[in-house]
Amino acid sequence: MLRAPEPEHGQTASQRYNAQRRRDSETARLYSTRRWQALRADQLTREPLCRMCMAEDRVTAAVVCDHVEPHRGDVTKFWAGPFQSLCKRHHDSDKQRDERG
Repeated sequence: MLRAPEPEHGQTASQRYNAQRRRDSETARLYSTRRWQALRADQLTREPLCRMCMAEDRVTAAVVCDHVEPHRGDVTKFWAGPFQSLCKRHHDSDKQRDERG
């Protein structure tokens, strides 16, 4: 009988999935902290227009403080940035598609 290769670090696919879900939920809670709200407000004040719209010669107000490099549950990366300001359309479509590869 053929078997799939052993997962990294001895974890099953289910264990890796559950570990990633825990990391994701932990960092998801960070978005509701005062620290994040202050960082977001500062970013949107410094860069009030969507960076991707500006690259398309369009002027659109930014509403999202986006992590330029995905943090993927890493709390240090979550706080370190770098950040960019995006409109909701670019953040929810183009940026997410880019991150999926």
